[in-house]
Amino acid sequence: MSNWVDIASVAKSNTILNQKSYEDQTSLGKDDFLKILVTQLANQDPSNPLQDKDFIAQMATFSSLEQMTNLNTAFEKFSAQQIGQYSSVIGKEITWKDSGTDATKSGVVKGVSVENGSYFYQVGEEKIPLENVTEIKQTTTETK
Repeated sequence: MSNWVDIASVAKSNTILNQKSYEDQTSLGKDDFLKILVTQLANQDPSNPLQDKDFIAQMATFSSLEQMTNLNTAFEKFSAQQIGQYSSVIGKEITWKDSGTDATKSGVVKGVSVENGSYFYQVGEEKIPLENVTEIKQTTTETK
């Protein structure tokens, strides 16, 4: 006989997933995992309790989940800092090598975008990969 509680039946009871059905939940977070562990311990068979090695394995899984969540949060903060750094170029003139023709072009940056983890400067309707930029300079306005 297994010491494990069926997660689907616990989740469908709406006591663990904050009144959301199991089907509505896309992923389990660390709070959900901890609630499942507590429910499992509370409902275990007293004549066949959870073994120490099983408990330690579950706690290690919980710890790993928490560290992955912390790492993800750190990456999100880092990404926000990066886009802030790149946005300082908005309004400046850049020069870049066009990937298709290998010609040198220039224009004023109107915005910054991120696609699949890669950053781009927006010049007119064109998206310029940062690695193609060869020069950045302050735009000058001529007065007469």
